[in-house]
Amino acid sequence: MTAWDLSLLHQINTAWSHPVLDRLMPTLSAIEAWLPLIILAVLLTAWRGGKQARTMLLCLALALALGDAVISNTLKKAIGRVRPRDAMEGVIVRDLGNASPAFMRLFEKPVVKPSEPMGETHGKSFPSSHTVNLFAAATVIACFYRGAGLAMYLLAAAVAYSRIYCGAHWPSDIPPSMALGVLTGLGVVWTTNRLMSRSNARV
Repeated sequence: MTAWDLSLLHQINTAWSHPVLDRLMPTLSAIEAWLPLIILAVLLTAWRGGKQARTMLLCLALALALGDAVISNTLKKAIGRVRPRDAMEGVIVRDLGNASPAFMRLFEKPVVKPSEPMGETHGKSFPSSHTVNLFAAATVIACFYRGAGLAMYLLAAAVAYSRIYCGAHWPSDIPPSMALGVLTGLGVVWTTNRLMSRSNARV
């Protein structure tokens, strides 16, 4: 790791810590715990949003599938960068407590503990799937609803920051992951619009 990476990781993960952030950052990172609310929001949008909203949801599904299952997983396996918490001692690991169903984790006391490296030489630090997925989603939403997209970009940035704060990613993982997400979102919307335009032209 570069000196810049190590220095910024220390600042975000250790020096700039606060009890409020110890609760907020793991909560933002626990995407799986928010799934019931996300599914509800998707169903309401599909029901009440009309054709434009349903087209947006189609693009969202495609962007998330491409960003997570293809781009992120392929790069993680190919690059194999070890996460900070698995690479060295002194990294503060933050997470929500275990609970079932996953939604109940939001009400558990956060776990804050120093890292205990296991000597791993291959990991999944780059890219950050959270960052790729959320920036892809924000880009898709912004293409259809600018205001909502801007709000989503703010949420995506907060989640990206939380991944460093929780010791899951190096600071240098984040900017390329953001770019991958934006490009994925733009590519999916552009391709979908082109295909729909061709389909309409044939009718």
